[in-house]
Amino acid sequence: MLDADQAAERGTAFVRAGPMLNLPALLRSFGVEPGPVLAGVGLDVGDFNDPDNRIPYLACTRLLARCAEVTGCGHFGLLLAQTAEPTYLGMPGYLVHSAPTVEQALKALVDFLDLHDTGGSAYLDLGDDYSSFGYRIDLAEVTEAEQVYDLSAVMICKTMRLLCAPDWAPVSVKLARREPADRKPYRNFFRSTIFFDTSVCELVFTNHCLVKTPPTADALLYRHILQEAQYLHELHRGESLHALPSLLQRGILTGRYSASEIAGELGLHERTLHRRLSAEGTNFRNQLDAARRALSERLLASTDQSVGDIAVRLGYADASGFIRAFERWCGVSPAFWRRQQE
Repeated sequence: MLDADQAAERGTAFVRAGPMLNLPALLRSFGVEPGPVLAGVGLDVGDFNDPDNRIPYLACTRLLARCAEVTGCGHFGLLLAQTAEPTYLGMPGYLVHSAPTVEQALKALVDFLDLHDTGGSAYLDLGDDYSSFGYRIDLAEVTEAEQVYDLSAVMICKTMRLLCAPDWAPVSVKLARREPADRKPYRNFFRSTIFFDTSVCELVFTNHCLVKTPPTADALLYRHILQEAQYLHELHRGESLHALPSLLQRGILTGRYSASEIAGELGLHERTLHRRLSAEGTNFRNQLDAARRALSERLLASTDQSVGDIAVRLGYADASGFIRAFERWCGVSPAFWRRQQE
């Protein structure tokens, strides 16, 4: 397993073991010995002894997919997340736990999730009456996303139940995964309308809960933890454009992905964005192309959306434009690539 310094040096995205600490025990409950399963993705049981252990993100996505396969439980990630609590997220979880309001808690989770997870990111979309909180995978290499999104949706819901009330339920849940054969475990946990085969992983809720004071609120403790989180964040974040892939993928899905719009999200002038990309040997067009490819592969692998629907989601005028682009990226058609993943 890579330690934090090695991971940073090699550019390896990581996730803390926290929410997955009970994975070996959950495997055993299905009669599966965890050692060989973990070894198959380059991990061992010791990696789950400490919540602060940092595990390569790709290994985790492959591990969760493998766990679902060997147990025959298509909602393994859903079950695993139910054994965790928001504080298992480490520093971001402590901020959530002590935040003075629900909105501050969610914004802190968005701002500081990368202290726990550098392979994905959280977002909060505030509307007039309804808002949504979601999670997206940023790594282009990830195709086995279903269990990750199940786990993430549960953690979001448990966060809201900590902040609002144990019986809190969202207005709706959107999951970027195929519809499972058995929907009951999802209905039982979320107690809400659930949409499968979507392009996002998010929970939608009414805005009135945002101004609530959580039962765990502690303004002085929150201020102290926030200062520490800001220090750690700046220490690890530096001046990189690490958020660009995530912002581009979100922008594609919302139809707001021009260079000026993305630069604004980064707090940069458009010229500055182009200059920084050039200094790193790339350009905005290439980054947008890479984001579209990553999104297309994830949607093809994890949902049953048609090629035409995916083309629309990616901003193409028609399916033919998307098919040509995909063949340029992968050398095969989207339909053929999808069959190869089955």
